[in-house]
Amino acid sequence: MLRLPLMRLVPLLFPLLLLTACASQPYPPLPEDIAAETARTPSARAPADTAVDQAGAPAGNVSAAARREARLPPVSQEVNPLPPDPASLPAADSRALKILLGERRFEYYEDEQLTWSGKISAGVEEHPTPRGEFQVTAKDIDKRSGSYTNSFDWPTPMPYALQFKGPYWVHEGYVPNENASHGCVRLRHDDAKFVYARMKVGDPVTVVE
Repeated sequence: MLRLPLMRLVPLLFPLLLLTACASQPYPPLPEDIAAETARTPSARAPADTAVDQAGAPAGNVSAAARREARLPPVSQEVNPLPPDPASLPAADSRALKILLGERRFEYYEDEQLTWSGKISAGVEEHPTPRGEFQVTAKDIDKRSGSYTNSFDWPTPMPYALQFKGPYWVHEGYVPNENASHGCVRLRHDDAKFVYARMKVGDPVTVVE
């Protein structure tokens, strides 16, 4: 029986782990979708076209959003400079997160002062991120999608997740230079970890064009 060394298998398996999606419910229902949504490391690269074939998924099972993202050039996920250490900041009387879809950027405020900002990737045209005034309704540091699965049919990871409307969450994910999600708002690893650590259930989340 042919056996490949483990180190030779890792480069083949890693791109498959990147083919993932988000949301706890479909919006609208798309049970056949397998989309590129989130990566577990800040240095993750965008999935390549070949990763779709390696996953063994029939062409019809991959969403248009995933196909578009797979063709994008890789984008660094480095956050430089890094956010402040959440534990080093004093307690705040108020906290607020603002998502600026047109600028593909978030702004995080404490006591009405801008504390941190960074890049985002939100929903594509056919799966738009809802606009409006919301609140954090739940937090889950190790969120897994209830609707979408990755290439191995495992629930999609959505780390450092803040729920703000039904199946829509702000969470760690791969952030290309355009919108690419099914409606959730992706933040890079260090940004998501910082915002998650500071925000509380009930804090306002505003999503504007």
